[in-house]
Order: sequence, then C-alpha cells, then structure tokens
Amino acid sequence: MTSPLAYLRYGLILLPAAADIFLQQLDDYGEYMVYILLFLAIAVLSRFLPSPAYLKAAILLEIPLSLWLCHQYGFMMVFLSISSLCVYLPLFERPGRLWLAFGHLALLNIAITDYDALLHTTANLLFLFLAVTFHRIHEMNQKELDHIHLYDELKRLHFQQDEAGRQLLQFAHQVESAAQAEERNRISRQLHDDIGHRLIRVKMMMEAALHIVPQDAARGMDMLHQIRDQLGESMEQMRTAVKQMNPSRRITDDYSLDRLLEETGRETGIETELVLQGIPYPLYPSQQVVLYKNAREAITNAIRHGEAKQVQILLQYGDEEVRMEVSNDGTVQEEANPIAAADRHGIGISGMLERTKVVGGTLEVRKSVPFTVITRLPVYRKREIM
Repeated sequence: MTSPLAYLRYGLILLPAAADIFLQQLDDYGEYMVYILLFLAIAVLSRFLPSPAYLKAAILLEIPLSLWLCHQYGFMMVFLSISSLCVYLPLFERPGRLWLAFGHLALLNIAITDYDALLHTTANLLFLFLAVTFHRIHEMNQKELDHIHLYDELKRLHFQQDEAGRQLLQFAHQVESAAQAEERNRISRQLHDDIGHRLIRVKMMMEAALHIVPQDAARGMDMLHQIRDQLGESMEQMRTAVKQMNPSRRITDDYSLDRLLEETGRETGIETELVLQGIPYPLYPSQQVVLYKNAREAITNAIRHGEAKQVQILLQYGDEEVRMEVSNDGTVQEEANPIAAADRHGIGISGMLERTKVVGGTLEVRKSVPFTVITRLPVYRKREIM
C-alpha cells in the first residue's frame, strides 16, 4: 500500500517539473524531460529495492542529481530536491536523519548560491517547513502502524486465550468424566461388596428364620430383629451412595426442616407440622445449619425426655431476623434461662446455645406448655428503594 509520503513525493516531482515548462523558456525541452524522467525513475524504482542499503545508495544518487537540477533549471527544482526528504526521514534513525537533513540543506544552499536573496530565503524556509511536516507525517504513520501491530497482537493473544480456554474446558470435561467414571466404579464396588453381600446374608438369614420360627419362636424373632437391623444398615448405605451420585445436591436439601419432620414422623410415629410465616428468602448456609441442628436437637430432647406425641416447627421470616420455634406437648418443663437449662440438661441445649451465638443469634427455652425452644438469627437483606 502506497503511503501518503509517497503521493507527496510524486506530487513534488511532477507538478513543479510541469510548471517549470510554462514559467521559463528552456533551450532544450528534450534534455530537460530526460533529466526529469531520470529523477522520477530513480524515485519510483527506489520503492522496489530489496534492502534498505540499496535504498540509501539510491538516495545518495538522487540528492546530487536534484541539486544539479536546482543549479541548472532554477527555483522550481528545489521542490524535487526537497522530495528526497520523504524517503530518508523515515529510513534513517533520529541522529542520522538530522545530520543528513542539515547536510542536504547546506548543499542546497551551495547549489542555489546565484539565486537572489528572496528566492534563497524562500528555498530555506520551504525546506525547513516541509522537513518538519514530513517528520510529523512520518510519526503519525508510525503511530498508526504501531496501533495496527498492537491490535494484531491483541487479536492474536485473544485467539490464543480463546484456544487456551477451549482446551482448558475440554481438559476440565475430561477430568470430570474421569472423576465421574472413577466415582461410579467406586460406588459400583461398594454396592457389590458391601450392600450386595449384606443382602445375600439377609436372604440366607431370612431362609433360616423361616425354618426356625415354627420350632423356636423366640430364636426366630431374634433372627428377624437382626434381619431388620441389617436391612436398615443396607438402606442407610444405599442412601449414602445415592447422595454421592448426585453432586449437585444443595445444602438446603441436606438441612431441610421439611425432610427432618418427615423422617421424624416416619421413624417415631409422632405428629409433625411445619408452619411458615412471612415471605421466605435465602439464608446463609451457616444459618441453615444452625436452624436444622437446633430443631433436630429440640425434637430429640422432646421425644427422649418429654415423651412428646406432637412436634411443631414455626419458622417466621422477618425484616430483621428469622425466628424458629420448636414446640412439643411433652411433660418436661425447662427453665426460661437457656444457660440454666444447659447446666441442667448437659451437652444438648449447651450445644444449641453455642452454635447460635457463633452466628450472632439468641436462644430461649420457654417452660410454659407447650414446651418451646426459640432460635433467633439476625439477617442482613438489601432493602428495596421505593
């Protein structure tokens, strides 16, 4: 692509050369045209030279020819000489180009010694003005090229980043697939080695119990209790294996009050109820864990110590706090002071009090019927601007 300096250079050669034909009477127009075409040929061919060394040699040939033309054909040829600035200003480094420009200007003044003072001054001012102009144009072209190179480099780095991202994603998929395959193999071995063998043992014990129960009922019932325990352990192992096969399980699933009450009712036969008040909003995992463990501990104490037949959980979502009340119809009465209750009943309520304090909450044990354990946890929500 031809640079703006190249167009300026050709204009500084052709326009003054054509104007000079009309401005002065030449003795030999043919000879004049030969020199102009020779200078133009050097200027054009220098663009296609294979190395900067050849281009520098062409400049050293071009400058003397232009100075001779200035001496022979007058002021208009000064433009031809100045056109060489378009080539060697971008070609040489800063110290070299300055020395060459000063040398060029000095030789030009020697070549136009016989000009009158006005033309002599005009030629010098024109040389200096165009030298500064060409220098600025060269700097702008260089900045544009630097920007283009920087853009190309950024685009290349962007493509490399995209490729690295694709490779990383592919590698992550491979690692995930390998991990899932390894986990499936481990769970398969667990199902085969542990649960499978346990079920085979249960089957054999069941067959034995079928023969023993008609003859020895007590011994048969004991074997049936063992079979029940074995099945319970197998079910727990199966539940654990299913949890491991579902890695996307959320903490709300593991610490769900609904599930806690459902399992409690199924295992103990007591009545359970969950009541929600307010609009539910997400809680921090630490708060969910505290509420779940406090509820589980309160229910356990109600069944173990109070012989409760009914348990209710009231979960209230407020603007400043979330409040959970676990109440039951048991017979055990607690003191309203949770510290005293902790001293009296040991590690259970003491553990509830400690974990509640960790998240900045408070714990209260209400002794009136129904017996109630109240957990209050502060919440930090972004208020809506009306």
